[in-house]
Amino acid sequence: MKLEIEIDIGDESVDKKQLEEHLRKEAILALFAEGKMPAGRANRALGLTRLQFMDLLRQRGIPIVDYTIDDFDLDMKTVEELWPEIERNVRDSGARSIG
Repeated sequence: MKLEIEIDIGDESVDKKQLEEHLRKEAILALFAEGKMPAGRANRALGLTRLQFMDLLRQRGIPIVDYTIDDFDLDMKTVEELWPEIERNVRDSGARSIG
């Protein structure tokens, strides 16, 4: 999808190309932050490597992954449910212990 926005800036001293690129970058970052654009597409659209994109997100305070306390609670519940099987697999493998 291509989106075009018209802005009447009324000042010829503004570098239109530079402003356009700045707004494009901000829009891409906002779409990523809102979960509306995946990371791979966002970093390609910005012309950045994955590491450069991650660094930009860090500088902007935008989380790379949205991992909530509810996600953590669900993960912990899953580990608790699987723990007997994990211990059995470790024991059967001949390892001494896992914790």
